[in-house]
Amino acid sequence: MTHADLRVVMIVANDVTNDSRVRKEAAALAETGAEVTVLGVSASGLPSREMLDGALIVRVAVPFTLREERKRSRKARRDWRPPLSGYRYRGTYVARGERIDAGLQELKADSGHAIAAAKAGKGNPIKYKLGVGGRLLRRARWQAARKATWARKGVGNKVDVPFRFGWRAYDGVIHRMPWPAPWRKLHPEALDLELAFGDLIDRLEPDVVHAHDMHVIGVATRAAGRAKLRGKDLKVVYDAHEYVAGLSQYGARTRRSIAAWANHEAEYINAVDRVVTVSPAIARTLQKDHHLDREPTVIMNTPNPADVSVEVSDIRSRIGLASEVPLLVYSGGVTRARGIETAVQALVDLPEVHLAVVCVPGVATDAVKELQTQAADLGVDDRLHCLDPVEPEEVVAFLRTADVGLIPILRYPSHEMALPNKLFEYAFAGLPVVVSDMPSMKEFVDRTRIGEVFVAADAHDLASKVRMVLGDLDSYREKVADSGYQQEVSWAGQADKLRGLYGELVGRTLERVQPGGRVEKKQKRLLIGPVNSAGQAWLWATALEREVPGLVAESLTTGSGAFDFRVHRTGSYRQYRSDLRWQLELTAYVLREVTHVLLEAGRPMFGQQRGQMFNIDIPILEQAGIKHGLIFHGSEIRDPSLHRAKYQYSPFRDPDDELSQRLQSANDLLRTQLDVYEGPVYVTTPDLLEFVDNSIWLPLAVDVDKFASTQPVLDREVPVVLHAPSASALKGSAYVDPVLTDLDARGLIKYQRVQGLPHSELAEMVRSADIVVDQLLLGSYGVFACESMAAGRVTVGHVADPVRDLLPTGLPIVEANPDDLSEVIERLVAERDPARKVADAAPEYVRELHDGRRSVEVLRPFITGER
Repeated sequence: MTHADLRVVMIVANDVTNDSRVRKEAAALAETGAEVTVLGVSASGLPSREMLDGALIVRVAVPFTLREERKRSRKARRDWRPPLSGYRYRGTYVARGERIDAGLQELKADSGHAIAAAKAGKGNPIKYKLGVGGRLLRRARWQAARKATWARKGVGNKVDVPFRFGWRAYDGVIHRMPWPAPWRKLHPEALDLELAFGDLIDRLEPDVVHAHDMHVIGVATRAAGRAKLRGKDLKVVYDAHEYVAGLSQYGARTRRSIAAWANHEAEYINAVDRVVTVSPAIARTLQKDHHLDREPTVIMNTPNPADVSVEVSDIRSRIGLASEVPLLVYSGGVTRARGIETAVQALVDLPEVHLAVVCVPGVATDAVKELQTQAADLGVDDRLHCLDPVEPEEVVAFLRTADVGLIPILRYPSHEMALPNKLFEYAFAGLPVVVSDMPSMKEFVDRTRIGEVFVAADAHDLASKVRMVLGDLDSYREKVADSGYQQEVSWAGQADKLRGLYGELVGRTLERVQPGGRVEKKQKRLLIGPVNSAGQAWLWATALEREVPGLVAESLTTGSGAFDFRVHRTGSYRQYRSDLRWQLELTAYVLREVTHVLLEAGRPMFGQQRGQMFNIDIPILEQAGIKHGLIFHGSEIRDPSLHRAKYQYSPFRDPDDELSQRLQSANDLLRTQLDVYEGPVYVTTPDLLEFVDNSIWLPLAVDVDKFASTQPVLDREVPVVLHAPSASALKGSAYVDPVLTDLDARGLIKYQRVQGLPHSELAEMVRSADIVVDQLLLGSYGVFACESMAAGRVTVGHVADPVRDLLPTGLPIVEANPDDLSEVIERLVAERDPARKVADAAPEYVRELHDGRRSVEVLRPFITGER
């Protein structure tokens, strides 16, 4: 097994962006050359892909259907009330009242119209009196309805009280019960993640699946079970980010909820191949609780030293605080379990000290508002600074100008065993620490002497220990800066342990072959695809490589390959449509290696599901800093309605024709995305300039030497006329065939009609023909006409005058249309010398415009950025 043969899929129930542990572990494995794919949950609800430190991050849109159904059914049970005892929703009472008001207003209007009509002497008096009676009955009914609604609301409010009290009492009891706690019932999101990730893992066929945290351990082990059905030994690594059974309780994270997650972990942990975790205490406890064969490997969540040198504004500059003012910092999640309220309370005893709280996920949360309210009540709000978080790789550099890092977490079993990531972030930022007396942290801080320990939840003790550190700050900073300590908490050592664990799993040593997890893009690399229409992408790519120094250019096709055009990369239609492994391999290659992408025919590059267009790839390319543009070849962007308005012989003359409707529909959809696209747009035939605003003509390319022919033109008594349409309906074959068949029957020509031939065979037929009939309806010329001209054949087709006017030189294509094709062919056969002159001029025309050099001139600014 080579490095590149190792496939690792990591799974995590978040969007990866702010999960530094997942990112660092993925990068550590990618440094060995392993193919690492991280499956995460899209926070935006939209799927996305990006490369981070050599690993491909795939964010999956997870609808959490089972979780939402549980919420819905739970709410339905709690909203139930006995029939006729009230309204289920308070809004119903309001709606009923407004309906009654509307009815009474309508009644007043009817009365007014009736009285006015009676005064004017219109209508039947008897009918009027009957109407009065009817309106009195309607009024009585509405008034009765109002009283009934009022009464039902009153009854409902009275009934509502015991129901709501009962459910609160039930919750107060049930949420404190650790048994029974069936995870499938309480946390169906674990099965939602199975439905989102399971099939993807199967299709990626990894060697190792690495489950981050308890939410996805079941997904990983079930994937291993399915792999055994295929005869594959899929290894599973479970990464316990914290001690699940001892998680802190707050909000919806109740004792019962925690117990359910612990049951989920317990059900699967003995089925995994290796367990890793974040502290020695958790490792020992997991082995004891679950009777594991071996103690989990401890990989501490320490920072990467490279993060220290990141250029980012510092925390003092952000809050505008002078360097001599003492500054404490807390960086991380803001919940009651984190004990930040203790730090705010301590400010009362520290009148000269400021506290900055870097709030994850952000400042706009209820927990942060509670902190700010607390600070205002204590009169210290002018010294509390709540800040939004910076990017994960910027944290260390951002914190560096504070004086002391705080970890005031409260006493929960998971906290007692934890060595939080922020402990090591503070270390690399050069900050001494003051931490609560959780056993693992206390042991670590007492041993390293990088700070002080206070009694959890004791604000006075916290303030005392802060004063102690601030009073001897240089001494504490010296211990933090000690090289031995820095090496101990460096991520490099932890990454080596992770690679060693993986080496044991796969039976070989994993060495770093690409530090940083990725190969830097040292040269410009272009990919054109995914169509390679008529081999054009290959021809442009080879021409660019020939003319642009240092450029590597490639073409990609995802078709059937039936026409055997040359191409650099291939994918089958099935792979393009449904093979996730192929799609992600291509995505990873492009994001890792490619600098420029040209997308053909409005299609996405990285795989296509029904209805998808190029726009789904644009965010991926832009996030990776890849420059992109579009190339259109013809029918996909040629608007049928506009074409029939401009061209007399348009193949779209009948708007109700199936072809016209199909192309019109596809064209309209494509233009919705093209209208907002901001990159360069190229078209390959001059007529398309009229159909795409601000487009650039990218001339078609032909291998002129390949088509050069020694066969004399019109030297035979009965000349050979070739017609080889790529699309008969668009080329006008219905007009060509009867005319040329008739001329053949009359003995004037020998008609060759072919379609669907491999390109090499068709090229031979072109070189040996006398006359080639291209198309009669579109009003322009394409690849086949260029090949015919390159071969020095008499080329016949309909090229409208406005299109000929766009060309820089005369076009050696004999004009013909459905009305005069017979006359044109007969004239060419009869008057051969003028026809030969047209044929003789054709190769030079192709060399001037279509041998690839003009195409390079057009694309060079896109590649080099020069004009």
